[in-house]
Parts: sequence; structure tokens; C-alpha cells
Amino acid sequence: MLILRDKGVHARRVVSAGGELSLSRRYFWAKGKGGVYPADEALGVERDGMVTPGAAQVLCRMGMVGDFAQAAQDAKRIGGVAVSKEKLRQVVEAEAAAVAEARRTGEVPASWSVGDGDAAVQDGPGKGKSRVYAGVDGVMAPAVTQAEKDKRRKQHGVRRQQRSAAGVGNARDLPPARAGSDEKFKEMKVGVIYDQEKVHRHAFATEKGCEGFGPLLKAYAGQVGFERADETISLSDGAKWIVGQVCRALSLSAALLDFYHLAQHVHAAARCCLGETEAARQWASARLAEIKEVGAAPVLAAVEALSKKVRSAAKCKSLTLLREYILTRLERVDYRGALARGWDIGSGPTEAMCKTLTLRLKRPGMRWDADHAAGMMNLVALYESGQADAYWAYRITRKKAA
Repeated sequence: MLILRDKGVHARRVVSAGGELSLSRRYFWAKGKGGVYPADEALGVERDGMVTPGAAQVLCRMGMVGDFAQAAQDAKRIGGVAVSKEKLRQVVEAEAAAVAEARRTGEVPASWSVGDGDAAVQDGPGKGKSRVYAGVDGVMAPAVTQAEKDKRRKQHGVRRQQRSAAGVGNARDLPPARAGSDEKFKEMKVGVIYDQEKVHRHAFATEKGCEGFGPLLKAYAGQVGFERADETISLSDGAKWIVGQVCRALSLSAALLDFYHLAQHVHAAARCCLGETEAARQWASARLAEIKEVGAAPVLAAVEALSKKVRSAAKCKSLTLLREYILTRLERVDYRGALARGWDIGSGPTEAMCKTLTLRLKRPGMRWDADHAAGMMNLVALYESGQADAYWAYRITRKKAA
């Protein structure tokens, strides 16, 4: 039986949603086991950060919409939570990582489920059936390069030397150096599960590569009962890694190529061959109407006919690429069948989610470590997915459970 010894009362300053407080609490200790502050656990206060869940929520909400310096000012002026820019950054990034893990493991449940009837089609073809979509895309986030990391660390070293020369000590050593990016931008991968009415969404993001994305997609889809739906459709662009991962992770009724990505390729070939003319626009519009109303065959025939009229290598190549683009995705361009069933053929909800999740990342002057960028995106996705209330309730109790 483990016996903890009372080691007296310790005081500590705590940041709460109501301002800074002085917290006096008892410390209990056992040899070989370390010590605990039961009051900290009961309040959900992190021992190192000494920030209550209420204060963390305020800081996260501010940090999601503005740079950390502005967020610190707003947190004090609007929320009454006074912290430095650096403290706010630490709290937000730590909380974002915790959010991503709690959502991944399902400790914070999805806000909707196919089994609850939330994905039922309300009108049109398939009315009464449950229908869900899986959207996937990649977005670029500005990254901190290794050269920038080295420069920042050197500047920190100079400032610490200046503080020492002025007789002001540095309480802590610099943390271990983190590796920087080898590129100025890194791809973040985004997944979103949504219903036909676009009322319910379940989104996530990751900095992981293609192979790491598939298991995450499967886990998040499972949280809403994706495969219990009567109709399961994926909608994405033509990237090969996307369709590969989606088809391995999910059981689908259909995997469709986003119509607007196809349209971009058709219009690009038309402009290359016919220039920026009305003839080019009419040719492209006719092809897109054909593929929706009839299928790919007349489009391929029209591409072949136009290729016999052009002579330059560039024009011939553009038509060859368009033909290959369609042929290699032939099973994904059955728009006629999809529209007859009432299915979407455009990935607008996924594109919109990508934009929403990266708004904070792409503010002027922003640079991110890949894991912090993904964390911030998942923090935003928490709110976009309707899980915020459940998370902050869990955040209060998780220390007790631990």
C-alpha cells in the first residue's frame, strides 16, 4: 500500500480566467514515487504552466485569431488574463498538441455520428439514406528553416550575454535546439468528413507524410461511423497519394475526382491550343458539359479531333496530358451517375476547410515548425468540428483521471 507523506503547504501563483491568483496547497510525497499536489489535479492546473483550464481556453481563443503578441494584449484587455507573449505561445502550442492527441485517440468524441441519423439526406435523390463524404487535400504552411533557427538561437545567446554583463541572471538554460525545415514551405495534409447538408463536419490536419495520413483518416472516419452510412463518397483532386490513401483507409461507394480540378485542366489545354479566345472558352465549356451529361468518351474524341488540327509541340503535349489525365482517372469521372444519385461532384467543403485551418498560419511574417503548424490547425479544427465544449470539459477532468 502506497503511503504519501504530508510535506506541508506550498504557495504558487496561478493564472486563471479571473486573473492571477495565489494558490496555497498541500504537497504529498512518497520515496521512489515522487510527489503530488492533489489540489492542482482537482483544479486541472498544469504543474509547470500553472494555468487553469479556463485561462488556457481564453489564451487559445486569442492565439487562434492573432499573432501571439497581439493575442497576449487582447487576453489581458478582453479576457483579464495577463501573460507575456512567450507564455501565451507556450500555453497555446502545448494545448494544441493535447487537443490533437485527445481527438486522435477519441478521448474527446465526435460531435455527430451516422448512427444518430445526423447524416440522413433531407431531400432529392437518396432522401432518407445516410450519405457522407471524405475530403482530402494538401496545403502549404510557411516553415522555419534551419538557417532561421540558427540565426534566432545566436540572437538569444547575444541577449543572454548582455543580460549577464548587466548583472541580470538567466533563470533557465536555453531549451535544446529544434531542427529547422529544409524548405520554406511544408505540406500539411487535411482530412474532413461531412454530410450531404454540410451541417456536420469532422476535420483534422497532420504534418505526417502520406503513409501516416491514411491511419489518421481511418481513425477520424471511424469516430463518426463513416462506413455505417448507406453511401460513402470521397471527393478530392487528382493527386495520386490522395486516392491511394483514401481507398486503403476507407470502404467507399465511389471515389470521385473533384469536377473543378478537371475543369482547370480542360481550360488550360483549351487556352494553350486556342489562346485566350471565346473559341477556347466555348470548347472547354462544351467538353465539361459532355462529361457531366454523357461521359468521358465524347471528351476524349474531341481531344483527339483537336490534336489533329494543331501543329506545335506545346499544343500537342497539352492535349496528350489532358487525355492521360482523364484516362488514368476514368473511374473517378462518372459525373453523370453521381449527379443522378444526388451526389456532390465538387470538393468545395474541403477547400473551404483548408482555407479556414490555415488562416492563422499564413498571417504576415508567420513561420512555423511543422508540428506546431499542425497543432494550430487541429486547434481550429476542434471548433470547426463542434468539439470545443467537450474538449474543455475533458480538459478539466483529465488530471483527475490520470
